[in-house]
Amino acid sequence: MNNFQTILTAVFLAFFVFAVLIFSGMLKIGNSSSKSAGSLKGKVVIWGTFESPEITRVFEDATTANRELVVTYVRKQKATYQQDLIEAMAVGKGPDLFFITPDMVVKNEELIYKIPYTSYPEKTFRDSFIDGADVYLTTDGIIGFPVVVDPLVMYYNKDLLANEGLSTPPTTWDEVMSWAPTLTKKKDDGTILQSMIALGQYQNVTNAKDIIATLLLQNNNSIIKRTETGYSSVLEGDTASTAERVLNFFVQFSNPSNPAYSWNRAIPNSVNMFTGGKLVFYLGHASELFKIQSVNPNLSFDVTSMPQASNTSTKRTYSDIYAISVNKKSANVTAAFGLAGLMSTGETASNFASTVSLPPASRALLASKPKDPYLFTFFNQAIISRTWLDPNSTVTDSIFSELVENVLSNRLSISDALAKAQGQLDIASKK
Repeated sequence: MNNFQTILTAVFLAFFVFAVLIFSGMLKIGNSSSKSAGSLKGKVVIWGTFESPEITRVFEDATTANRELVVTYVRKQKATYQQDLIEAMAVGKGPDLFFITPDMVVKNEELIYKIPYTSYPEKTFRDSFIDGADVYLTTDGIIGFPVVVDPLVMYYNKDLLANEGLSTPPTTWDEVMSWAPTLTKKKDDGTILQSMIALGQYQNVTNAKDIIATLLLQNNNSIIKRTETGYSSVLEGDTASTAERVLNFFVQFSNPSNPAYSWNRAIPNSVNMFTGGKLVFYLGHASELFKIQSVNPNLSFDVTSMPQASNTSTKRTYSDIYAISVNKKSANVTAAFGLAGLMSTGETASNFASTVSLPPASRALLASKPKDPYLFTFFNQAIISRTWLDPNSTVTDSIFSELVENVLSNRLSISDALAKAQGQLDIASKK
């Protein structure tokens, strides 16, 4: 996409945000002067969990053209963010705007001001943002402006690969499996000294749920689907055999009799194994880059795309896709909508993405690849990102943990374990 197309996309998005304000009656035109029409003013409070101290400066830049607008960003702790929102909304002290991820959609949909498709066409949304952002499209409107993407990628230890004469990381899961006998080092008694990849267990595999979600999404299983009356699980559904194959693939890496064996429950946490130089491939989020660097500055590592199935032409990886939503009870809905539009496209969106070191969700902004090699990979992974409507991250973490444990312990067959998990997900999906 060239610069002209990028600018044009931003202009169209700004137009539709403006249209939303007009058609909803929140923005009045006609009697006021052209100078004041469409200007943003008043106070807007934004809640989120992003840590960067530079975020405030991004909002200051966004208010340059709207000098009567005052933006306050309040950073919340991830562990209590959802509860803080619910409690604040209940007493009328909620923020005007708040960042959400897909695992917050089910719990917060009734609190969000939906943008009707008559004001902001669904096609315009899909043309403006990555495919995975469609989780913010409901049957009757849009509940969030996508802002940044935190994709799951594959970090790899360059030295451990080079030791075996391997110059490039694998691109397919078949390659990953075939390299296990070479890259996993064991004692004579079977104790693993160096692991190829952390798969097959749950408790000591960082991002285990997201990894399983990636495998399911790569096989066209959306896990939870939105219906006309709510949400329901499709973990089994018509794709039961697919889900069984995914689970079979995942657990084989902890089976000592399988050639792919490279992990067990006695091994330390996977991120610690990687930063300690004893894990070749670590499946982690883009947002983990700085933590890995800080824990072991001497670690020789790089980052590459998530492995894909050998027999598919459609590439996918799981991502946390952050969007910004408008509180339907905001005292300054007009300015909130305007600021949300600024943050999802154009210069403000680009500045915000740079500040938090994550790729933007805007197709136009993703077209301009950064020179930084890590961000270059993150941008490419953002484009193929998908996610799912996780109804409650804490509850579903327990569901997926039990699913894996039921199979590993032989308490249930894979089909029975999946059936139980689907039933649990259905219950969790009821608001």
